[in-house]
Formats: sequence, C-alpha cells, structure tokens
Amino acid sequence: MIFGDLSAHVFIDDQELSEYTVVASSTPTENIITCWIASEEGKKFGVRWMNAAEQSWVIRAAVSVDGVRCSGQTVRPGWVGTKERTYLSNKSVTRDFMFSNIQLTDDDSMLDDQSSKDIGQIVLRVETGEFRTKQVVKSKNHTLHVREGKVHERSKKACAHRVIFAEEVPRQAHYQPGRSTSRVAFKPDDRPTTVFVFKYTRLDILQAMGIAPSTPNNSSKEEANDYGDDIEIIDGPYEPSSLPLPPKDVKPRIQHLEIELQRLRAQLASISEDQKPSRVKLECGVSRRQKPSIEILDLTKD
Repeated sequence: MIFGDLSAHVFIDDQELSEYTVVASSTPTENIITCWIASEEGKKFGVRWMNAAEQSWVIRAAVSVDGVRCSGQTVRPGWVGTKERTYLSNKSVTRDFMFSNIQLTDDDSMLDDQSSKDIGQIVLRVETGEFRTKQVVKSKNHTLHVREGKVHERSKKACAHRVIFAEEVPRQAHYQPGRSTSRVAFKPDDRPTTVFVFKYTRLDILQAMGIAPSTPNNSSKEEANDYGDDIEIIDGPYEPSSLPLPPKDVKPRIQHLEIELQRLRAQLASISEDQKPSRVKLECGVSRRQKPSIEILDLTKD
C-alpha cells in the first residue's frame, strides 16, 4: 500500500503479498489505509516499509500484530530507504512473527475478552516529530511472554489464523543492565499519523467473500474435468484394435437386425412411391383413380 511518500507491505519468504480491496480515508489527525492479505499457516512473515523522499523531520514507525506492539524504528531527517520488522523483541531476546491456526471456543466467558479484538490485523503506524534527550534507567532483561489463548467463535467469524511468536532467540546486548544513562527519544509533532492496516485470513475465505479473485489454476482444472474424459489423444501410428471379439451368440442377432432393417427400408420406399404425384395430366373433373368405361362389342352373328 502507498500513501504519499510512504509505502508498506507484508512479505513471506521475501515475496510481498498481494493486497485486496485497498481503502484510504483521512481525518485531521490520521491517514488510514486498509487492505486484505492472504495468510498462510506455519509461515513466518514481516512488515516492510519505505520512505521515498527526503523529509526535514524525524520519522518513527511501529508495528503491532494482533494488538501486540513491537519496538519502533526511528530514522533521522533526510533519511530515504527501506526498513523491515520481522520479530517481537526486548533487550535480550527476539521471537519471529508467524501465522498459525486460531483456536476457537464457545465459552461465553471469553466473548468480551478485549485482548482478542485486534486479532486478524497487522498495523504499521508512522509518525513524524523530532528528537529529544531523555534520562532513563534500564531495567533487567526478561523473557517475552505473549498470550496466545483461545478466542470466542462469535467474535472472529471470518478469522481462520492468528499471529504467534516463534521460539526465543538471544540477541546481543549493547548496554549494562541496571545502569542509569541518557538516550535520544522521539517526540511526535502535529502532523497526521499515517496508519497502514493489513487485515488477514486464509485465501479461500477471501475468495468466498468475493475479496480475492479465484485462483487461475482452479478454472484450468475445471476445464480439464469437463472435457478431458471425452477426448482421447493417441500419439503414434495406427494399430488394429486389440479388443476381444464379440461372443458367437451375438452374430445371429446382428443378422436378424440387418434383415429387419432391410424390411423397414423397403416398406418406407413403398410408402414414398405411393405418395409421388402423378405425371399424367388429368382432365378437368376426372379423378386419376377413376376407372375408364369399357364398351363391349357383340361379334356373334345372327
């Protein structure tokens, strides 16, 4: 998806996913661009974003997956390029993003669970602002624990997948825990925030909803099923049939049918002959079928 000089995509195996039903809307505080993408169970994924033109302000981009916010990425004024976010992290470990099947339940006590309301969405928020120095006290490292429980079936009807996080991978530490230090922090300004929202589910559900087109291979298979059984293509020289000969008791029946066919043809020819028009010119008022009168002469002598 693209909005102004900013763009964002979700990718799997370094291939950007197709985006369906892209919609953009704007308010004085936010520019929101939404689309649908097809998720794949068991596949790791990432979010790639790009700034295409130099700006005089700081840019900060933060990814949230299913409502879980990840560490933001901040770039200095004048930066042009591309960045990616593929994992959830803290100061000690990382866990890759991964699509997985969602586990549903009919337990009504889970119906109002607010932690599941953002499941099915990958969000990238891009803010502008400036740097400022901030005094912080770094805390100890800790393990990443993320809730990945069941979801009520009525709250996520079209949702077949959710995001889970892969095994923890240690990351190199660049600080000493417990020491007080200063760092550069980000302060947002009054420019509108740009928000990219990727709603995801299985491809077949998107096709059933009319959001994604049918897969071209499906139509090819249907054509093969429609016509492939009626056409036999033989590649090579003609060879006499190797099928077995019919049994002997079939021959008399064939002869009987041939005789019957000849009889019917002769009967049809006789009917046709009777229906042919006469070639004799008839006198007015005389029927062609009227018998001629016969004069009898008496040849005996008195």
